[in-house]
Amino acid sequence: MKSLVRWGATLAIAGSVLSGALPGIGNLQAIALPQDQVVKKLQEVPVFTLTNAKGEFIVISRDNQGKKISQVGFFISKQDAQKFLDNRLKKENPQLASTLQVRPLSLADYYKIVLEGKKKSDSVFYTLVPTQQQVESARTLLTQSGQQGQQFNGIPLFVPKFKKDNSYLTIPLPQSNERYIPFFFEKEQAVNLLDQFKKAAPQEGANTEIQVVDLYGVIEALNSSNDPGMNKIVLYPSQESINFIRSLAPQSSGGNQQQNARPAATPAKKK
Repeated sequence: MKSLVRWGATLAIAGSVLSGALPGIGNLQAIALPQDQVVKKLQEVPVFTLTNAKGEFIVISRDNQGKKISQVGFFISKQDAQKFLDNRLKKENPQLASTLQVRPLSLADYYKIVLEGKKKSDSVFYTLVPTQQQVESARTLLTQSGQQGQQFNGIPLFVPKFKKDNSYLTIPLPQSNERYIPFFFEKEQAVNLLDQFKKAAPQEGANTEIQVVDLYGVIEALNSSNDPGMNKIVLYPSQESINFIRSLAPQSSGGNQQQNARPAATPAKKK
């Protein structure tokens, strides 16, 4: 979890938005990174699962049309993981539930587990569970844009972008001269960034929107070619996850803690 702690510090001081943005990435179907860079990006996002005292994953089995299906659930939201434990498992099997706890991992850990399962022809499904509120937000945005939003069942990411030239708003990260494209796990984070940008640059802000993409599609894209432009993507955890990450970090004795982990919209001039 050390990388998550470092990421919390990074998010706390993320800076300005660049109005010029980066070239569009299209539909994210033909761009990618080397495997180690994919893992590095996923390492910055926490996910949560249930384990016993030995740290073993809990496998949930159910029948589906006469066929037994075994699953291990991983949750984007820690609260959702806790609710699953409290509201379902404690009712169905209180003795087992009393031995379980919510354990944080990184999205990279989940990704590696899935890959290892495929190599072993594992019969267990490792399911990543999105926050339902964000799924509904994604469906609404897709429907409003003329797409079949109700068919969306993935893990939504929200990307602020410009409408006409298919380019994206970018933010700088500390100790870097590069600009990065934030892919948010919460619609509210993307809306906040756009609202700040619209106040700072109303004319350009009128040409913006929020694009919805699926996390699985992004991961697939990260693995499908060697275009260095994909390295500009930064996965931005939910505010709940950011708060969790910060809880892992030692408290500063100076008392100068940042209160919000959101980029400030101070647009740079187009070059």
